[in-house]
Amino acid sequence: MNTDPLLEIRDLYVQFVTDQGVAQVLDGVNLTVRRGETLGLVGETGCGKSVTGLSVLRLVPEPPGRVVSGAIMFEGQDLLGLSGAPLRAIRGGRIAMIFQDPLSSLNPVYTIGDQIAESIQLHQPGEALSTWKRVAEALGSVGIADPEARAHSYPHQFSGGMRQRGVIAMMLACRPALLIADEPTTALDVTIQAQVLRVIQDLQRALGMAVLLITHNLGVVAETCDRVAVMYAGNVVEVADVETLFADPKHPYTIGLLGAIPRADRDVETLAIIEGTVPSLLAPPSGCRFHPRCPQATGVCQTSKPSTIDLGGGHSVACHLVEALE
Repeated sequence: MNTDPLLEIRDLYVQFVTDQGVAQVLDGVNLTVRRGETLGLVGETGCGKSVTGLSVLRLVPEPPGRVVSGAIMFEGQDLLGLSGAPLRAIRGGRIAMIFQDPLSSLNPVYTIGDQIAESIQLHQPGEALSTWKRVAEALGSVGIADPEARAHSYPHQFSGGMRQRGVIAMMLACRPALLIADEPTTALDVTIQAQVLRVIQDLQRALGMAVLLITHNLGVVAETCDRVAVMYAGNVVEVADVETLFADPKHPYTIGLLGAIPRADRDVETLAIIEGTVPSLLAPPSGCRFHPRCPQATGVCQTSKPSTIDLGGGHSVACHLVEALE
């Protein structure tokens, strides 16, 4: 696998100002996506996964959101320092993003083909005839039958799975280096989920792009990802290749997540339960944010934020308990 970093998120802090106070949504996130790999970003709802993806493309709404500090390095450029035309050239050109709801990415009054053509013309302008040929090729590449005709369809004339394929075609028409897929199969049934994920994998191999797959589904991660990063309450708590994480998780939160997955050899009564609830980011716990729910927490967990420990082989964890064993 290519170990060259394509995207590096360094010590990223993001806040949201609400009527109730300031929410510390990202608390020093560090993350690397390598060229050509699929990195899964997993965690409970509200842990900061989607905000991480939106931050890369500078799509966090300001206000109420605000990037407090950090760096987002992509192909040697800090995206946080870009604005205007240079930033627009990267959005949809070098980095594309698939959102949870395909309808939110499609304009209902324009045909699917027109919207894909607009993306191509914006980032790679050329003759109209060649653009329309690329539109048909893009729709065909995601498995839409008779793409020349279906390009003239409106979003409401597509099923949910076809709309998501149309969004994928639009996002990948310009052959980006990085695709951020934010829960791309959430609203789809199981069979369509598998088809959409297969389309993304096939196009990834064909284009050689990297994928940041944001999901809460560990089964999807096991099937599609090379590495996985686990988030909890705005912190990345563990990163490892998929085989290592599933076979030898180190962080108590990761262990709890994996223990809660139903399996054929595991009775429902033996599934792990992570006691408590996700903390409010308006007033997050001091020290390790997981300590109120951790059965092994000690005094230092309550007072000091753990540093990230490199365990070797690309496996890292942020936990005082692991640090004490080193």
